[in-house]
Amino acid sequence: MTFEQFINILRARKWIGIAIFLTVILATMIISILLPKQYSSEATLAVDVKATDPVTGQQIAGFLAPSYMATQVEMISSQNGALKVVDALGLAKLPEAQAQFMQATQGRGDIRVWFADSLLKGLEVKPSRESNVINLTYTGTDPQFAAALANAFTQAYIRTTVDIKVAAAQQNNVFFQEQLKSLQSNLEKTQQKLSEYQQEKGIVATDERLDIEMQRLNEISSQLVGAQSQTFDAQARARGGQSAPDVLNNPLILQLKGLLSAQEAKLKELAEKNGPNHPHYRQALAEVTATQSQLKELMQQYSGGLSGVAGNSQSRQAALTEAMKTQKERVLELKSGRASIDVLQRNVDNAQRSYDQALQRFSQTMLESRSDQSNITILKSASAPLTHSKPRTVLNMLLASFVGTLLAVASILIFELLNRRVRTKVDIENYLGLHVLAELGKKDAKKLFGNKYKGKKRVIIGEVS
Repeated sequence: MTFEQFINILRARKWIGIAIFLTVILATMIISILLPKQYSSEATLAVDVKATDPVTGQQIAGFLAPSYMATQVEMISSQNGALKVVDALGLAKLPEAQAQFMQATQGRGDIRVWFADSLLKGLEVKPSRESNVINLTYTGTDPQFAAALANAFTQAYIRTTVDIKVAAAQQNNVFFQEQLKSLQSNLEKTQQKLSEYQQEKGIVATDERLDIEMQRLNEISSQLVGAQSQTFDAQARARGGQSAPDVLNNPLILQLKGLLSAQEAKLKELAEKNGPNHPHYRQALAEVTATQSQLKELMQQYSGGLSGVAGNSQSRQAALTEAMKTQKERVLELKSGRASIDVLQRNVDNAQRSYDQALQRFSQTMLESRSDQSNITILKSASAPLTHSKPRTVLNMLLASFVGTLLAVASILIFELLNRRVRTKVDIENYLGLHVLAELGKKDAKKLFGNKYKGKKRVIIGEVS
C-alpha cells in the first residue's frame, strides 16, 4: 500500500474514523468524571547510610551494602509495618471497620491482617536513584485519611528499624549475660591455681629472685674460671719440684747458694793451703755441710709449698664446681617455676581479658537495648493534599486522543479490507490487470459525460485486455 492509497482510504471512510475517535474521547471523559477522586499524600525520608552506632561510636558497615536501600523499601511496604499502622490508628476497633470486614470476608481470617493488606494497596514507596532519600506516597479517597496513613507508615517504619535493632541487642545482652557467669568462674579458677602454686613454691617476686640467683651463678662461674687458671698454674709450678723457677729464684735460696759458693771456695783454698786435717779446714767443711743441708731443706720446703698451693687450688676449684652445679640446679628450678607461673599468669590474663571484653559488650548491648535512636530522618511529613491526584483528566484525554486515533485508523483499514474499493490507478493496475491510457480531471470528466457525471475528482479510463 502506497501512501497515496492510505490517504485516499482515510478520506473515503473518514466518518467511521471520526465516529470511533469521538466515541473513545467521550467514553474517557465520562469515565474520568464518574471515577471517584483519589488524593495522594507524600512523605519524604532520609536514610543516613554513614551513621555511627550511638553507643559504640563505630561506623555501621551494613549501611554501605548496595542492597540496603532496597531492603528499606521492602521494610516500609511489609505486612509487619502495615500491622503497626493498623494498631496505631486503631482501625480494627472501629465499628465501621468491623462491619466492612464482615461484609467483605464474612468474618473469615484476621481483621488486622485484612486491613493491613488493604492498606498496602494504596502505598507506593520509591527510593531516589542518586541519593539516600525514600519517597513514601499513600493514595486514598479522603485527603486527611491519606495524609494520616502516610505519616503512620513513616512512624511504623522508624519503629520497625528501632525494634529490629533493640531485639538484636536484647538477644546479644542475654547471651553475654550468660557468658559472663562462665567467664567469671573461669577467671576465679585460674587466679586460684596461680595463688596455690605461688604458695606451694614460695614464689612471690619471681623476677627479682631469679635475677639474684642468676647474679650468684655468674659470680661463681667467674670465680671458677679464675680458680681453674690458678690451679693450672700451681700444678705447672709444682711439677717442677726443686727445679721450679719459683724455688730457684727465691731470694733466700739465692742467698744461701751464694753463701755456699763462697764457703766452698774458702774450703778449697784451705785444702790446698793447710790440708784436710787442719782445724780451719775442718771448720770450713762443717760450715759448707751445714749450708748445704740448710739449702736442701729450704728447697724441699719451698717445693712442698708449691705442691700444697696446687692442692689447695684444686680443692677450691672442686668446691666452686660443686657450688656452680648446685646454683645451676637452683636457677633451673626457679626458671621452671617461673615458666609454670608464666603459664598460669597468661591463663589469668586471658581469662581477665575475655571477661573484660564480655563485660564491655554486655554494657554496650544493654545500652543498645534501651536506645530508641534511629538513622531515619523525616525530611517532609505528609499533609492533606488540596487537589486530587486521580483521575488525571488531562492525561486521560491525551491518552484517549492517542488511543482513539489508533483505533480509528485501525478500524478504517479493517473496513477497507472487508469491502475493498478501487480508488487510484494503482488499484486498477494491481487488482484488474489493466493499463491506464489516460486520467481525466473533474472538469474534463464533466465535459465528456455531461451532467450525469457525479465523480469527485477524476475518472480513470483503461483499455480492455
